[in-house]
Amino acid sequence: MNNLDIKLNELEDKVVSERLRKADLRKRVELRERKIHSEYIKKWNSGVLNNKTFINDLNKIQTKFKKINSKDNRYSWMFYAANISSRERVKDEVAFYLNFQKVSLQLSLNGIYSEVILSNHGEYKIEELNKAKEEYLNEILEVFKEQNY
Repeated sequence: MNNLDIKLNELEDKVVSERLRKADLRKRVELRERKIHSEYIKKWNSGVLNNKTFINDLNKIQTKFKKINSKDNRYSWMFYAANISSRERVKDEVAFYLNFQKVSLQLSLNGIYSEVILSNHGEYKIEELNKAKEEYLNEILEVFKEQNY
């Protein structure tokens, strides 16, 4: 069957060309996402991680809480990489712990659908980062009130 060799070669060519096309498409999508993510990370870093005012606000809240409730209460906050599966190595979450309750603000990188998430209560576009930070600080205060009234 001479036709079989021709058909097999045609099939091989199609499979190989489809694999190459998909690999090229995947590479272009990854480059595009990396560019989008780097823009989000830059805004996150300047608005949260490297923002001295925001850090001072968190420290001020922590100090005041410890002053109000000095016995047997744990108040702390930290930046860390919550999503360790992401290709970008970034501290993408700030968490404030009030005893054993956590209030967090996290950068979620999903290409053009990336967003900032407030303790699973709200989602904000990166352009709304200041509003998200304000809501985050208010959420911390609300949790403290609930624990102490």
